[in-house]
Amino acid sequence: MESLSMTTSVLDLTKERCPMSLLLAKRASLKVTSGQDLKLLVSDKSSVEDMVRYFERHQWRTQLEHASDCYQLTIIKE
Repeated sequence: MESLSMTTSVLDLTKERCPMSLLLAKRASLKVTSGQDLKLLVSDKSSVEDMVRYFERHQWRTQLEHASDCYQLTIIKE
């Protein structure tokens, strides 16, 4: 039985750099439906800045946290 609550997928992009990390994040976001979110793990600061700009420009809600070894960018499709 599936739950109807919000689900989170995680995509580890810590070994990627722009433009590949942004491309992979865009591709993964196409599979996200309303009420879901996607957590992107990114180690490169410029990559995460590009992602925030891109997703906010395309009406996604973003939440950015900085962990000790990477950035955690959560994008939420409403």
